[in-house]
Amino acid sequence: MGTDPSDVLLIGWGNLLLGDEGVGVHVLRRLEADYRFEPAVALVDGGTSGMDLLPLFADYRRILMIDAIALDQPPGSIALIRDDEIRAVLSEKLSVHHLGVTDVLAMTKLLDYPPSEIVLIGIVPERMELDLELSSTVRDALPDVIGRAGAILRDWGVRLLAREV
Repeated sequence: MGTDPSDVLLIGWGNLLLGDEGVGVHVLRRLEADYRFEPAVALVDGGTSGMDLLPLFADYRRILMIDAIALDQPPGSIALIRDDEIRAVLSEKLSVHHLGVTDVLAMTKLLDYPPSEIVLIGIVPERMELDLELSSTVRDALPDVIGRAGAILRDWGVRLLAREV
């Protein structure tokens, strides 16, 4: 069973110039490199964008977001946050682009946009300073993050097809 058209949006958020802050984009790139996705799945490098991605939220029923998030947990910890909990958590644990994300989520409610399910996979960063590389702690968490993303996508009916090596 596959997805319906315009069904799933996968967004990797973050700033690649600030070490672990860019983990969402790193995960997105790894997923793109390792798997082929059916056309019903859109993969978007959200960077530090915010409101300019609002139109995308109008076009998809399920949205999976991956981002660094500062929680009171050890670096490399992974949290799954769903639907309305996302706005509450992001409003307390802000990075620069989280302001834009919370605005987009608020507007989807106000405009009655269709996402029926939104999930955020949050990874606790170790360091967010000028650096193009992830810390070893966050890098070591990537297989678990990718596994969790894959499990969510499969639950949504997405077929993950491994790329030929």
